[in-house]
This record gives sequence, C-alpha cells and structure tokens, in this order.
Amino acid sequence: MSDKVSTDQYGRKTWDVEAYAEEARRGKSKKDAPSDKAVELVKKLNGQNYLDHRANLLDESVLAVGKHTLISADSNTSSTFGKNKRFGFFCPICDLSFRDTLALVDHFNSAQHVKNARKIAQQLGTSDLGEDVGEVKRASAEEVAKTIENLVQQLLRAQAVKGADSLQVRIVKRQEFEAKKLAARKERRKRQKTKKNVRENAEDEVNSEMAAMMGFHGFGSTKA
Repeated sequence: MSDKVSTDQYGRKTWDVEAYAEEARRGKSKKDAPSDKAVELVKKLNGQNYLDHRANLLDESVLAVGKHTLISADSNTSSTFGKNKRFGFFCPICDLSFRDTLALVDHFNSAQHVKNARKIAQQLGTSDLGEDVGEVKRASAEEVAKTIENLVQQLLRAQAVKGADSLQVRIVKRQEFEAKKLAARKERRKRQKTKKNVRENAEDEVNSEMAAMMGFHGFGSTKA
C-alpha cells in the first residue's frame, strides 16, 4: 500500500494510478485463469471428440456427488456464492454448478460451455479443437465417399446374412411341404384302394345274388 500511496508537498495523499492499474490487471488475469481441473479436461479434448468429452465431464460430475473437496482459500474457485456456489453437479470448465443432471447436460450442450472450452484450448495452443467441440466437422469429399462406401458394405453384409438365413428357412419349409405332400398322396391312394376294394366286393355280392335268382349255379366238372 505504501508503494502505491504517497503524500505531496501540501500533505495530500496521492495514488500511483499505474500501480493500481497493474494490480487490477493481475487480479483480473488471475481471476480469469482457468482452474487446473479445467485445463486437464480440455487437454483431453486433443484427439478426443466432443461426445467423449461431454461423457467424461458428466461421469466426473456424477461421481463427485457426495464427496468432499478441499479448496484453497486463495484459489480462484473457492467462492461459495453467486455463480460459483458449490452444490449439486459442477462444471469445472465454466465454474458453474447445477441442481440436476438435466441442467448439467443442457449446459454441456450450450454455447457458453463450448466457448469457454475453446478459449482454454486456445490458451493451451490446441488449434484443432474448434472442429471437435460442439461443432459439426466439415468433411472432405474423400471422407464422404469413404463413409458412403462403408455404409454400402455394411448393408451388403447385412443383406447377405439375411439372405443366407432366408435360404435356409426356404429349404426347410420346402422339405416340410414335400413331406406333407407325399404323406397326403399316400393317404389318398390308400383311401382310393379301400374304396375300390369295397366297390368290387359289393359288385361280386350283387352278381352272386343275381345268378342265384336266375338259377345259375356253379358248374361242376363232368369228368369222372
């Protein structure tokens, strides 16, 4: 304080404006500096897509519930009121807490979280983060062609497996149909044979009765 406040020749206090401005800049820089946890999480984004990043953040936030965390008194994340109040689920990148997982997931999908993550990434020198964090990566023509080719191959493989299954099913059904057809044919022939025998027996009986009525009898042999 004595370095920044002095007394002029008339006994009036004067303040070193530049010293106060420098202190304010240092304080703002310290306040805006991301926490070590935020830096660690953003570093993981290098080579990791945004969905995995979001899933990791959600897992860590859920696992942190019910645990006690010791925070340094001079830490820039030690505030327990306002936007930095500590309850529920916490986002270390944005220094915000939420009452439920729905609000937490909505925050992870928000432009605020994406902006803060990109800002920390730029401070760390991660240049390729912008394409992965909350944005749709612009694919090249080669990547589009490769993706289409992979999808076509997957479809062909699925159809081949389905076709093989269908062929086996059709073969089994055909065999069952042929077996039923053969059994029905045998049964029909059996019924026809039975009807024929009954008809022939009936005809023989009628003929015998007619012969008896007309006086025809069996002829015996005349040979001695």
